[in-house]
Amino acid sequence: MLKWFAPLLLLAAKPEVLIRLMVLVLAGAALFGGVWLLSNIALTFDALKNPYIAAAYAGVLFCLFLIVGMVSWLRLRRLGASPKVIAAKPEPEVPLPREIVAKRAKELSAKWEAESRNAAPAPLARIGQSTAAASPRLTRANASARMTLSVTGPAYTGKTALISLLVASTRAQPAETSEIVRLVDAGSIDGDERSVAALVEAATATDGVLFVVDQDLRAPEVAAIARFVASGRPLYLVVNKADQFNAADRDAILLSIRAKMPVGFAAADVVSVTGEPSPVQREIEDARGAVRIETRRPSPDIAALTQLLRRVIRPRPGRALQFETA
Repeated sequence: MLKWFAPLLLLAAKPEVLIRLMVLVLAGAALFGGVWLLSNIALTFDALKNPYIAAAYAGVLFCLFLIVGMVSWLRLRRLGASPKVIAAKPEPEVPLPREIVAKRAKELSAKWEAESRNAAPAPLARIGQSTAAASPRLTRANASARMTLSVTGPAYTGKTALISLLVASTRAQPAETSEIVRLVDAGSIDGDERSVAALVEAATATDGVLFVVDQDLRAPEVAAIARFVASGRPLYLVVNKADQFNAADRDAILLSIRAKMPVGFAAADVVSVTGEPSPVQREIEDARGAVRIETRRPSPDIAALTQLLRRVIRPRPGRALQFETA
C-alpha cells in the first residue's frame, strides 16, 4: 500500500512541483466552473433564440479562457525564475586616527602576550622531529629553481594551506615559460632554543624566508624574526587569516607588526592574506520572496603575497613564476 504514497512523498520533497500542480488544478477548476456557469446562463436565455446572446456567450468564454490562462502562465513563469541572491552590504570602512590605531595595537599585543604566557608549550619531541625532517629537504634544493623559500612561523597559522594555494594558483602554466619558485615547509618555531637554531641554520640554505603569523607578533616571534634577519637571508612577513579581523583591527595589527620589525625592514614586505576564509552567512531570496540564511565559504585571497613575490623575484620578460613544493 505504501507504493501509492511514494509519488506523494516525492512531491512533498519538491515544493516547487507541488505548487505548479496546484496552480494547474486551480486554473482547470476555474475554467470548468466558469464554462458550466456561463453555459447554464446561456441555456436559460437560449429560449429567446437571439443570435446576439450566442455572440456575447462566445465573447465571455474567450475572455474567461484568456484571463485564467494568462494568470496561470504568469504564476508558473514566476515559480520557475532562479533565486536571487541578496549580498550582504559591506560596512563602510572609516579610517581611524593614527593615535587610536596605535592604542588598539598596544591593547591587542598585551592581550596576546598574556595568552601566550598561559598557553601550554608544544611537545618538544614532535618539534624536533619536524625540524630534523625539514633540514635535509632544505639542503637538497634543486639547482634549476629560480629561488627557494623557506616557509615557517608559529604553529597553526595556515602555512601548509598557504603553500598549497600558491602551488595551485600557477599549476596550469606551461613549464617552458615558467620560472620555478620552490617552497619548503620548514616547520614551526614553537620549540626550544635548539630547534629554532636548527631552523635558522636550515634557512641559510635557501634564498629567503616567508614568516607566517595569524595575529600580532609576540616576544618569541620577534626574537625568531631577529635571528632569521641576522642570518642574512631576506625575510617576508605574511599575516594570514586576515578575514578574522575588521578593518580597524587589521590596520592596528599591521602597524604594530611593522613597529616591532628590525631597523631597516621595509614596510612593504609585510602583507596580509586570507588562506582559508571562515564561513559567512548570507541571505538568499527565492522567486516567492521568501528569505533563507545559507552558510557559504568565500574564496581565498592571496593576491598581496603573489604581488610581493613577483616584485621581489622579478621574472624575466615573457616568463611567469611557478610555485612548487620541495
